[in-house]
Amino acid sequence: MLLDKCRSFSAADDARALGLYPYYPGSQGPSGRGQVVLDGAEVCMLGSNDYRALSSNPQIVGAAQDALALYGTSATGPRHRSGNLDLHEELEADLADFFGFEAALIFSTGYMANLGVVSCLAGRDDVVLVDERAHASLVDGARLAGANGARVLFYRHSSPEDLAVHLASAPERPSLVVTEGLFADSGRAAPVAQIVDVCERYGATLLVDESHGVGLLGRGRGVIHESGMAGRAPLVTLSFGTSLASQGGAVLADARTVDYLRHNCRPQLFSAGLSPAETAAAHASLREIRRQADRIPDAVGAAEHLRAALEALGFDVEPSIGPIIPVRFPDEQGMLSAQRLLLDHGIYANAVLAAAGAGHRLRVVCTDAHTPEALDAVIGVFAQLRGKLIPQRRQPA
Repeated sequence: MLLDKCRSFSAADDARALGLYPYYPGSQGPSGRGQVVLDGAEVCMLGSNDYRALSSNPQIVGAAQDALALYGTSATGPRHRSGNLDLHEELEADLADFFGFEAALIFSTGYMANLGVVSCLAGRDDVVLVDERAHASLVDGARLAGANGARVLFYRHSSPEDLAVHLASAPERPSLVVTEGLFADSGRAAPVAQIVDVCERYGATLLVDESHGVGLLGRGRGVIHESGMAGRAPLVTLSFGTSLASQGGAVLADARTVDYLRHNCRPQLFSAGLSPAETAAAHASLREIRRQADRIPDAVGAAEHLRAALEALGFDVEPSIGPIIPVRFPDEQGMLSAQRLLLDHGIYANAVLAAAGAGHRLRVVCTDAHTPEALDAVIGVFAQLRGKLIPQRRQPA
């Protein structure tokens, strides 16, 4: 029967039985201040995507409250019918201006933005080439495009050379190349400059998901601007659930492409418009990021300090940029045990299983809210637990 696979699923129960289940911790209160109460205990939050710590900022909260009082709780319908607000259009105009595009279109989630744009733009006789470690929303958008007749291929992670081989094999077919700018789990930036060169050489259209670079790199505009490629990637998507401290997402493109998506993209047409409070919070966050565009975010400096300290302690830290610090473990059991031990000592980090990337990692994340004093306390805990967290290598006989 269809549900037999559900009733036989035991991986989560097995982890719970060992006391190592890492998911769905119950949060009591906001996590944007660096500290959060999880399952009744106060811990240092080193797993939040609220990189700029704006979700608890009084100005952002106030903007959301004002919108809630004026507009109510909901946009009340899809935007092309009853749910189009002036708040939506004002945010779109400012997004386009900040990132240097003609137009923007917002969606109810970042996932829907990627799902909708990829599946709407690529169809029969087209090719979609996806980085093999791209976010699930990009992969699922490609799968939907495949259902519409597109040919879907995966190129080696961050390999412009492998991408070029694939594009050379189908030069006559319109191609969409899809990558993240800053990869969510590894904290590594895609080689955007080289990918742009390959796409231009073969006439392919490039989409870069800047969700985890916005607000942090390239004066707040992401990896494309950091790489000096502003204006050379025709499609950018982003999530509001990271530095923009809200819910929702957007695509940035030329005006004709945005108008096409506005009238043909199913996740846009058949979803309610983003709520007034979420729209206002994202817009207020964008204004704050723009105001501070000339300074390096505290999250980046905090991560550099913590990354260096963990490396000095002997942890297996992958190279990364921005606020994300991946700490590798040789197996799932070791990673889950480390996650639980740290949590028991007041530190929460994200558990990343091999299916989501290369190897088992703890995804340690800094935000603007992490003070030097808080980081020193974190480093002290890692130093104290070093012998239990770092696998001991067997000495040769």
